[in-house]
Amino acid sequence: MSENDIHGIESGWSVKTADGQGIGSVEETTDRYILVKSGLINASHRYLPAATLAHVRPELKEIGISLTAEAVEQGDWSEPPTEGPRTEGAPLNVDSDAEADAVMGVKTNVDPEKPAEEFSHRV
Repeated sequence: MSENDIHGIESGWSVKTADGQGIGSVEETTDRYILVKSGLINASHRYLPAATLAHVRPELKEIGISLTAEAVEQGDWSEPPTEGPRTEGAPLNVDSDAEADAVMGVKTNVDPEKPAEEFSHRV
């Protein structure tokens, strides 16, 4: 499992914020969100975007998110995120494929390389 593999997370693991605060436990995970349950009586549920996953610590049965406790408290996490799932290595915060290519260093509209002269005359 990689450092931030969402697929290895199990229900019941504790959830820690970027500032080290415990905010509840994992109820469910998908490619889009982490459903976090807080409290026993009058429990609340928060759909945190999967992109906020910062680390997974299976030996501690704990995950960490990149949000602070204050950001979690102030945000509206009552519905699952509408953004598509984050793919491994996908750049965040870009608006188009061209911007993603630029961030990832992919060259577009490039002519294919021609074989070297010495190799083009071989039979």
